[in-house]
Amino acid sequence: MTIPTRARACASFASLATFTTLAACCMPAAAQSPTTQMPEGTTDVDISLIAALVPVSEGRSAMKMIVLPTMSAQWSNGIFAEPGEVGMQLSEDPMFKYGPLLTYGSRSRRADDREDKFSLGIEAGAFANYQLAHNIAFHSSVMYGGGEDRRGVRLHLGGNYGMRLTAHQSLSAGAGMNVVNRGYMQSYFGISPEQAARSGRPAYRAGAGVKDIYLSLRWNVDLSTKYALTSGVSLARLMGSAADSPLTDSPHNAALFTMLTYHW
Repeated sequence: MTIPTRARACASFASLATFTTLAACCMPAAAQSPTTQMPEGTTDVDISLIAALVPVSEGRSAMKMIVLPTMSAQWSNGIFAEPGEVGMQLSEDPMFKYGPLLTYGSRSRRADDREDKFSLGIEAGAFANYQLAHNIAFHSSVMYGGGEDRRGVRLHLGGNYGMRLTAHQSLSAGAGMNVVNRGYMQSYFGISPEQAARSGRPAYRAGAGVKDIYLSLRWNVDLSTKYALTSGVSLARLMGSAADSPLTDSPHNAALFTMLTYHW
């Protein structure tokens, strides 16, 4: 069994935090790492409908339901476009992939932000993925531009293991973590003296380190050569300064999703 390259469905303009949470479920292997080479001049397109229950924001116990149509595409020259990201694969090695990556979406919300607050978030960086075996993959990315000052750095490290259950069903499990710099952590989990004066919460200086760790499980059923149904769950836990922040009422987050995909 080969681990699927991507589930190709996340909230098309969800927050970057929501995108990251869904990615843990929807992307059992790195989204930028196809397992097969595409014929010259071809395009691979998927259209999906996803329903998901995700946290309102990191560190909050409240949940929200999203139902969204999404579309993703990959070209034989290595360019790919996904909900929440665009990039390009530069390697021709089927086992080792790397290249530039750009993510976009509504900027992740702090736990004390207004419900209607909106700010566009764009992060630029690179990814590198390694296919150790047909059912074992490791993936990583480093992104710059997060946080209020747009100088936040986020490193993602993860791995996936897949297994074939039947001719048309497969199961994959993943684990990973996000490591961020102080600017990123302070933006979402810190409280400046000015913010403390406005909110009544104590001032809190967040430091760099592991922001969160997660586990994910994904079940895929091939309904036909064109249609697939995928369901999954992701469990995450805030760590370090993120978990200790006065803004965090629960360090544990969970996300559930189900998705119907049509391969064009």
